[in-house]
Amino acid sequence: FFFSSRRRHTRQRSVSWARRCVQETGTWGLQFMNTQKTEGYLLKWVNMWPGWQKRYFVVQDKFVIYKETFEAPTKGTINLEDAEISMSPKNDLKMIIKYARNTIKLKAKSVTEKLQWIDWLRQAKAGRTTASTILAVKSPSTPVKSVVDIEGHISDLEAKNLELTSILNKRFLQDNNKMVGHLTHIFSIQTSMEETLASFVHEVQALTKNEKAMKLAEKLEGLSNELKTVAQEALYSTCKHHNKSCPEKRLAANPHIEPDERKKSEEEAKDGSSGNNSLDSVDDEGFDTANEEEISKNLDDTVVKDLVEYRHCLPAKRSNLAKVSVWQILKDMIGKDLTRFSLPVYFLEPITMLQKVTEVLEYENLLRQAAINQDSLVRMANVIGFLVAQYSSAENRTKKPFNPILGETYEYVTSDYKFFSEQVSHHPPISACHCSSDLYEFWMHTNMTYSFWGKSLEAKPLGSLNVYLKRFNERYVVTRPTSAACNVLIGSLYIDNYGDCVITNTRTGEKATVKFKPRGWFGKNYGCVQGIINNAAGTPIYEINGTWIDQLVLKKISTGEEKVLWKRNPKPEEWANYYFFSEFTYQLNNLTEKLKKTLPHTDSRFRPDQRALENGDLKLAQTEKVRLEELQREARKMKEKRKIQHEPIYFSETTDEITKEKTYRFNGKYWEDREKHNWSHLPSIFSQLATRIE
Repeated sequence: FFFSSRRRHTRQRSVSWARRCVQETGTWGLQFMNTQKTEGYLLKWVNMWPGWQKRYFVVQDKFVIYKETFEAPTKGTINLEDAEISMSPKNDLKMIIKYARNTIKLKAKSVTEKLQWIDWLRQAKAGRTTASTILAVKSPSTPVKSVVDIEGHISDLEAKNLELTSILNKRFLQDNNKMVGHLTHIFSIQTSMEETLASFVHEVQALTKNEKAMKLAEKLEGLSNELKTVAQEALYSTCKHHNKSCPEKRLAANPHIEPDERKKSEEEAKDGSSGNNSLDSVDDEGFDTANEEEISKNLDDTVVKDLVEYRHCLPAKRSNLAKVSVWQILKDMIGKDLTRFSLPVYFLEPITMLQKVTEVLEYENLLRQAAINQDSLVRMANVIGFLVAQYSSAENRTKKPFNPILGETYEYVTSDYKFFSEQVSHHPPISACHCSSDLYEFWMHTNMTYSFWGKSLEAKPLGSLNVYLKRFNERYVVTRPTSAACNVLIGSLYIDNYGDCVITNTRTGEKATVKFKPRGWFGKNYGCVQGIINNAAGTPIYEINGTWIDQLVLKKISTGEEKVLWKRNPKPEEWANYYFFSEFTYQLNNLTEKLKKTLPHTDSRFRPDQRALENGDLKLAQTEKVRLEELQREARKMKEKRKIQHEPIYFSETTDEITKEKTYRFNGKYWEDREKHNWSHLPSIFSQLATRIE
């Protein structure tokens, strides 16, 4: 996370060896290759501190050795005989080698080069020494001069696309090796598409007055995107099948992990298997093979993250008191001082609002897709997908999250992004958050107005969700729908989201309107979402239809072409017994020994009342909740007596220069304090914490 600038610097220092890979024949390949051995430079993930480092790899017989430079001594040896060689599903440049109990993560300079390396590694593993020709994708040998040339390329690629779609439909799930071979072929052709498109982009620009040329170029780009979707679906199918057959090896996201913890979890996942302790698996770079794994054993969440064995459920199922109605609250209020009445914990779920806001990141991959797409309207569609997808977690979630204590914080960090939130106000309760990656930033706060209408309690957001795409210098301002708890007094309680949302690209002036339809009688229209994406001139170009419960479909109005924009991840088993949490939400309150040493004492994971509820101890949870609320009241009285006004530590209240709304700007100091492990200036908001969270 905070070493991302170092990684970028490392990449910038790397020699531009991709140019050396182009041979006179126009075929992409490595500079060093013969029938005896393959050798050349790749980037290798070492660990969190140096990040990606250039290493010189030599593939010979059934072994791979690597070193810092061509002349340097060997740093590690890999025996390919029992190794697993795979590709990352969400990064076109990465590949993974698993052997014994170790994992090597590599990155090539181009997609084609990665495919060649994978082919050579698999051939070496199989005992063959000649390089495959299927991955030697030809770049167009001559520039595109006319519309006829473009038509020729499209005709060829359309045929390949039909072939690959047929391959996917056959679903060779019982023969994993065969499917992997087809996937390699898919990625190869998709790379060919992208290189073909890039090769004549300038010529197409010269033919801008030719309407047919422009339509053909647009069609080719659409084919390239479609084929990438086909490849990802096929990869998902293959890995999902493998996952079902090996449940004990399922892995998923945990943002923090020590190398020795990862090795321990891998050993436990193998259920005591001894592994390979030979010298072939020795790596004198220490634990670098174990960090930031990208094995997609569980593709329910397709975002590429640090992987480790994780929680598939909470420590305890929710209490049967979950079915108590609002009338139970009224009963508990009898004879109580209402100014000090504490909402019973059986009406709560074991996360705070700071953690609930983090749930938007379950579909963070939509932002990454938006950040690299060349079509500004498709980028907007992905931002809309990100907006709608976050509400999928609201289905059946009728319980309320814990209100954060003033000054409470929460972080969630992966190799792709770092997220931070802070409770910046108590009256009204406001949580501010900020998330950043190498491709984007987004920020928002939870200030709302509440209205009670007899049967429903409405919460209307007052601030916008903001997304900034770094590559295009674009900011998207997104208004959000109204959320409501319906049938509060009588009937079956449910959550609904409704209202019109406006999404604006402040750089291009393009706008979209998305309508969340309210649930009608007998559940009609429940979850329905409809939207229109307009260009800068106000002309509708795309339609969006679907639900915030299941999926969204993007349709191009002029051609009628459709594609799935977003699809909900599968629900966990017994999710009804665990507060209807998704597997992503299961991880938000997971507190490891390493995190206890790393996080500030204000982090939500240290809340004793929430921890007790997660563990199924309602009595302790209620006791601790009352204690914390009393502490907060005393702190507020003391500040009022001393005329001290609370100031957020990591956010500052300001007025947005574009929307003119009140907003909270992140100052970035949290990551500086985290690096120095300097938390002495933070308040002790949970007091006797150490004895309460065990």
